[in-house]
Amino acid sequence: MTLRSIVENVANEAGYTVESNVIASTETTTKQLRTMVQRINRIIGEQYNWPVLFASGSFTLTAGQSAYPLPAAFSQYHYNTFWNSSTRWRLLGPMSEQEYADIIGYGLTSTVFQRFQFRGLGSNQILIEPTPSTSGEVIIFEYVAERYARPATWTTGTLYGAGAYTFYNGNYYTTTSGGTSGPTPPTHTTGSVSDGGVTWTYYDGAYPEFLADTDVSIFSEKTLEQGVLERFAEIHGLTVVPKFDVQLNEDYSRMNPQKILLAGTTAQDTMYARDGVATFGTFGTFI
Repeated sequence: MTLRSIVENVANEAGYTVESNVIASTETTTKQLRTMVQRINRIIGEQYNWPVLFASGSFTLTAGQSAYPLPAAFSQYHYNTFWNSSTRWRLLGPMSEQEYADIIGYGLTSTVFQRFQFRGLGSNQILIEPTPSTSGEVIIFEYVAERYARPATWTTGTLYGAGAYTFYNGNYYTTTSGGTSGPTPPTHTTGSVSDGGVTWTYYDGAYPEFLADTDVSIFSEKTLEQGVLERFAEIHGLTVVPKFDVQLNEDYSRMNPQKILLAGTTAQDTMYARDGVATFGTFGTFI
Protein backbone atom coordinates (compact mmCIF):
# COMPACT_ATOMS: atom_id res chain seq x y z
CA MET A 1 0.00 0.00 0.00
CA THR A 2 1.52 3.29 -1.12
CA LEU A 3 1.53 6.70 0.51
CA ARG A 4 -1.11 7.79 -1.99
CA SER A 5 -3.42 4.86 -1.25
CA ILE A 6 -3.12 5.30 2.53
CA VAL A 7 -4.04 8.98 2.29
CA GLU A 8 -6.93 8.25 -0.08
CA ASN A 9 -8.28 5.39 2.04
CA VAL A 10 -8.31 7.44 5.25
CA ALA A 11 -9.88 10.41 3.47
CA ASN A 12 -12.57 8.24 1.91
CA GLU A 13 -13.44 6.60 5.23
CA ALA A 14 -13.62 9.97 6.97
CA GLY A 15 -15.68 11.52 4.16
CA TYR A 16 -13.08 13.94 2.84
CA THR A 17 -11.60 14.57 -0.60
CA VAL A 18 -7.87 14.71 -1.28
CA GLU A 19 -5.65 15.33 -4.28
CA SER A 20 -3.95 12.42 -6.06
CA ASN A 21 -0.51 14.07 -6.07
CA VAL A 22 0.09 13.69 -2.35
CA ILE A 23 3.76 14.66 -1.99
CA ALA A 24 3.49 17.88 -3.99
CA SER A 25 -0.02 18.87 -2.89
CA THR A 26 -0.66 22.16 -1.13
CA GLU A 27 -4.33 21.40 -0.47
CA THR A 28 -5.03 21.52 3.28
CA THR A 29 -6.55 18.08 3.91
CA THR A 30 -4.04 16.32 1.66
CA LYS A 31 -1.12 18.04 3.38
CA GLN A 32 -2.53 17.22 6.79
CA LEU A 33 -2.95 13.53 6.00
CA ARG A 34 0.50 13.36 4.37
CA THR A 35 2.06 14.81 7.51
CA MET A 36 0.15 12.37 9.70
CA VAL A 37 1.27 9.39 7.64
CA GLN A 38 4.90 10.51 7.93
CA ARG A 39 4.65 11.04 11.68
CA ILE A 40 2.68 7.88 12.55
CA ASN A 41 5.01 5.77 10.41
CA ARG A 42 8.00 7.17 12.31
CA ILE A 43 6.26 6.57 15.64
CA ILE A 44 5.76 2.92 14.66
CA GLY A 45 9.42 2.64 13.66
CA GLU A 46 10.66 4.09 16.93
CA GLN A 47 8.24 2.18 19.16
CA TYR A 48 10.08 -1.16 18.98
CA ASN A 49 13.26 -2.74 17.69
CA TRP A 50 11.67 -4.24 14.59
CA PRO A 51 13.64 -7.15 13.09
CA VAL A 52 12.88 -5.78 9.63
CA LEU A 53 15.17 -2.85 10.48
CA PHE A 54 18.11 -4.93 11.75
CA ALA A 55 21.37 -4.53 9.86
CA SER A 56 25.03 -5.51 10.16
CA GLY A 57 27.89 -3.03 10.10
CA SER A 58 31.67 -3.19 10.02
CA PHE A 59 34.75 -1.04 9.62
CA THR A 60 38.48 -1.72 9.38
CA LEU A 61 40.86 -0.23 11.91
CA THR A 62 43.73 1.98 10.79
CA ALA A 63 46.88 2.52 12.83
CA GLY A 64 46.79 5.89 14.59
CA GLN A 65 43.10 6.51 13.83
CA SER A 66 40.66 6.49 16.76
CA ALA A 67 37.40 7.75 15.17
CA TYR A 68 35.42 5.89 12.49
CA PRO A 69 32.18 6.64 10.63
CA LEU A 70 29.04 4.69 11.46
CA PRO A 71 26.73 3.41 8.70
CA ALA A 72 24.80 6.19 6.98
CA ALA A 73 21.46 4.61 7.98
CA PHE A 74 22.52 4.07 11.62
CA SER A 75 19.79 4.79 14.15
CA GLN A 76 20.77 2.85 17.29
CA TYR A 77 23.00 -0.05 18.18
CA HIS A 78 22.29 -3.51 19.55
CA TYR A 79 23.85 -4.04 22.96
CA ASN A 80 26.79 -6.44 23.22
CA THR A 81 27.22 -6.91 19.48
CA PHE A 82 30.54 -5.09 18.96
CA TRP A 83 33.35 -7.56 18.25
CA ASN A 84 36.85 -7.45 16.85
CA SER A 85 36.42 -10.29 14.35
CA SER A 86 40.18 -10.43 13.76
CA THR A 87 41.18 -11.00 17.40
CA ARG A 88 37.81 -12.52 18.41
CA TRP A 89 37.62 -10.22 21.42
CA ARG A 90 34.49 -8.34 22.38
CA LEU A 91 34.62 -4.53 22.49
CA LEU A 92 33.54 -3.10 25.84
CA GLY A 93 31.14 -0.21 25.90
CA PRO A 94 29.78 2.15 25.17
CA MET A 95 32.00 4.09 27.57
CA SER A 96 30.42 6.92 29.49
CA GLU A 97 32.05 10.34 29.34
CA GLN A 98 33.36 9.75 32.88
CA GLU A 99 34.96 6.45 31.90
CA TYR A 100 36.61 8.01 28.88
CA ALA A 101 37.87 10.94 30.95
CA ASP A 102 39.31 8.51 33.50
CA ILE A 103 41.18 6.65 30.78
CA ILE A 104 42.61 9.80 29.22
CA GLY A 105 43.15 11.71 32.47
CA TYR A 106 44.76 8.91 34.43
CA GLY A 107 46.53 7.32 31.49
CA LEU A 108 45.23 3.90 32.43
CA THR A 109 47.11 0.91 31.07
CA SER A 110 45.51 -0.65 28.03
CA THR A 111 43.92 -4.07 28.40
CA VAL A 112 43.36 -6.87 25.93
CA PHE A 113 39.84 -5.49 25.44
CA GLN A 114 39.20 -2.50 23.23
CA ARG A 115 36.55 -0.01 24.28
CA PHE A 116 34.20 2.13 22.22
CA GLN A 117 32.16 5.26 22.63
CA PHE A 118 29.69 7.08 20.38
CA ARG A 119 30.85 10.66 19.95
CA GLY A 120 28.95 13.39 18.19
CA LEU A 121 26.19 11.35 16.60
CA GLY A 122 25.54 14.41 14.45
CA SER A 123 28.84 13.61 12.74
CA ASN A 124 28.11 9.88 12.91
CA GLN A 125 31.29 8.65 14.56
CA ILE A 126 32.43 5.93 16.93
CA LEU A 127 35.60 6.26 18.98
CA ILE A 128 37.88 3.26 19.61
CA GLU A 129 40.11 3.23 22.70
CA PRO A 130 42.99 2.61 22.82
CA THR A 131 43.85 4.14 19.47
CA PRO A 132 44.73 1.22 17.17
CA SER A 133 48.47 0.67 16.74
CA THR A 134 48.09 -1.64 13.74
CA SER A 135 45.90 -1.65 10.64
CA GLY A 136 43.61 -4.28 9.23
CA GLU A 137 41.56 -5.52 12.17
CA VAL A 138 37.83 -5.60 11.43
CA ILE A 139 35.15 -4.43 13.87
CA ILE A 140 31.67 -5.89 13.35
CA PHE A 141 28.38 -4.95 15.04
CA GLU A 142 24.60 -5.04 14.71
CA TYR A 143 22.39 -1.98 14.55
CA VAL A 144 18.92 -0.67 13.76
CA ALA A 145 18.63 1.18 10.44
CA GLU A 146 16.56 4.35 10.09
CA ARG A 147 14.58 3.05 7.12
CA TYR A 148 10.89 3.26 7.95
CA ALA A 149 9.80 3.52 4.31
CA ARG A 150 11.09 2.34 0.96
CA PRO A 151 10.63 3.31 -2.69
CA ALA A 152 8.61 1.24 -5.14
CA THR A 153 10.25 -1.93 -6.43
CA TRP A 154 12.24 -1.53 -9.66
CA THR A 155 10.42 -2.52 -12.86
CA THR A 156 11.62 -2.55 -16.44
CA GLY A 157 10.32 0.00 -18.92
CA THR A 158 9.50 2.54 -16.21
CA LEU A 159 10.21 6.26 -16.50
CA TYR A 160 12.23 7.50 -13.52
CA GLY A 161 12.85 11.17 -12.88
CA ALA A 162 16.16 12.71 -11.83
CA GLY A 163 16.88 12.06 -8.17
CA ALA A 164 14.43 9.14 -8.00
CA TYR A 165 14.85 6.11 -5.76
CA THR A 166 14.01 2.46 -6.33
CA PHE A 167 14.16 -0.79 -4.39
CA TYR A 168 15.20 -4.26 -5.51
CA ASN A 169 16.17 -7.48 -3.74
CA GLY A 170 16.47 -5.76 -0.36
CA ASN A 171 18.60 -2.87 -1.62
CA TYR A 172 17.95 0.84 -2.14
CA TYR A 173 19.17 2.69 -5.23
CA THR A 174 19.06 6.26 -6.50
CA THR A 175 19.62 7.86 -9.89
CA THR A 176 21.04 11.27 -10.72
CA SER A 177 19.73 11.82 -14.23
CA GLY A 178 16.79 9.38 -14.48
CA GLY A 179 15.43 7.88 -17.70
CA THR A 180 13.51 4.77 -18.76
CA SER A 181 14.67 1.58 -17.03
CA GLY A 182 16.20 -1.20 -19.11
CA PRO A 183 15.89 -4.99 -18.89
CA THR A 184 18.41 -5.72 -16.11
CA PRO A 185 17.43 -5.01 -12.48
CA PRO A 186 20.03 -3.46 -10.16
CA THR A 187 21.62 -5.95 -7.78
CA HIS A 188 24.97 -4.32 -6.97
CA THR A 189 25.87 -3.31 -3.42
CA THR A 190 28.46 -0.66 -4.18
CA GLY A 191 28.99 2.07 -6.77
CA SER A 192 26.86 2.70 -9.87
CA VAL A 193 25.59 0.28 -12.55
CA SER A 194 23.27 0.79 -15.51
CA ASP A 195 20.16 -1.36 -15.93
CA GLY A 196 20.35 -0.74 -19.66
CA GLY A 197 18.53 2.56 -19.50
CA VAL A 198 19.08 4.14 -16.08
CA THR A 199 22.27 4.30 -14.05
CA TRP A 200 21.54 3.34 -10.46
CA THR A 201 23.80 4.18 -7.52
CA TYR A 202 23.66 1.91 -4.49
CA TYR A 203 22.17 3.88 -1.58
CA ASP A 204 23.08 2.92 2.00
CA GLY A 205 21.68 6.00 3.75
CA ALA A 206 18.60 6.57 5.88
CA TYR A 207 15.10 6.53 4.42
CA PRO A 208 12.97 7.68 7.37
CA GLU A 209 9.98 9.05 5.45
CA PHE A 210 8.03 8.81 2.21
CA LEU A 211 9.67 10.75 -0.62
CA ALA A 212 7.24 9.83 -3.42
CA ASP A 213 3.55 8.98 -3.75
CA THR A 214 4.49 5.42 -4.70
CA ASP A 215 6.67 4.82 -1.63
CA VAL A 216 5.48 2.14 0.79
CA SER A 217 5.84 1.61 4.53
CA ILE A 218 8.17 -1.03 5.95
CA PHE A 219 5.49 -1.79 8.53
CA SER A 220 1.89 -3.01 8.42
CA GLU A 221 -0.11 -0.65 6.21
CA LYS A 222 -3.28 -1.71 8.05
CA THR A 223 -1.85 -0.53 11.37
CA LEU A 224 -0.40 2.63 9.85
CA GLU A 225 -3.73 3.46 8.24
CA GLN A 226 -5.54 2.90 11.54
CA GLY A 227 -3.16 5.21 13.37
CA VAL A 228 -3.62 7.96 10.80
CA LEU A 229 -7.40 7.53 10.87
CA GLU A 230 -7.51 7.82 14.66
CA ARG A 231 -5.35 10.96 14.65
CA PHE A 232 -7.37 12.54 11.84
CA ALA A 233 -10.63 11.71 13.62
CA GLU A 234 -9.35 13.22 16.87
CA ILE A 235 -8.54 16.53 15.18
CA HIS A 236 -11.79 16.71 13.22
CA GLY A 237 -14.12 15.52 15.96
CA LEU A 238 -15.01 12.22 14.32
CA THR A 239 -15.83 8.96 16.11
CA VAL A 240 -13.45 6.05 15.51
CA VAL A 241 -13.00 2.88 17.55
CA PRO A 242 -9.38 2.99 18.86
CA LYS A 243 -7.46 -0.05 17.64
CA PHE A 244 -4.04 1.34 16.76
CA ASP A 245 -2.18 0.45 19.97
CA VAL A 246 -3.55 -3.09 20.03
CA GLN A 247 -2.73 -3.68 16.38
CA LEU A 248 0.76 -2.26 16.85
CA ASN A 249 1.49 -4.59 19.77
CA GLU A 250 0.13 -7.55 17.83
CA ASP A 251 2.32 -6.67 14.83
CA TYR A 252 5.44 -6.67 16.99
CA SER A 253 4.48 -9.92 18.71
CA ARG A 254 4.04 -11.67 15.38
CA MET A 255 7.27 -10.27 13.97
CA ASN A 256 9.41 -10.96 17.04
CA PRO A 257 8.67 -14.48 18.39
CA GLN A 258 10.68 -15.71 21.36
CA LYS A 259 12.64 -18.97 21.51
CA ILE A 260 12.41 -21.59 24.25
CA LEU A 261 15.89 -22.41 25.56
CA LEU A 262 14.96 -25.34 27.81
CA ALA A 263 11.65 -26.99 28.68
CA GLY A 264 11.91 -29.08 31.83
CA THR A 265 9.50 -31.67 33.15
CA THR A 266 8.67 -29.86 36.38
CA ALA A 267 7.66 -26.37 37.35
CA GLN A 268 11.13 -25.83 38.83
CA ASP A 269 12.95 -27.08 35.74
CA THR A 270 11.14 -25.00 33.14
CA MET A 271 13.23 -22.21 31.69
CA TYR A 272 12.24 -19.74 29.00
CA ALA A 273 13.77 -16.72 27.36
CA ARG A 274 12.55 -13.21 26.85
CA ASP A 275 14.64 -10.49 25.26
CA GLY A 276 17.72 -12.70 25.47
CA VAL A 277 17.48 -13.27 29.26
CA ALA A 278 16.94 -16.81 30.55
CA THR A 279 14.54 -17.10 33.49
CA PHE A 280 12.56 -19.84 35.23
CA GLY A 281 8.80 -20.19 35.32
CA THR A 282 5.82 -22.56 35.48
CA PHE A 283 5.78 -25.46 33.03
CA GLY A 284 3.86 -24.50 29.92
CA THR A 285 4.36 -20.77 30.41
CA PHE A 286 6.58 -19.85 27.51
CA ILE A 287 7.14 -16.43 25.98
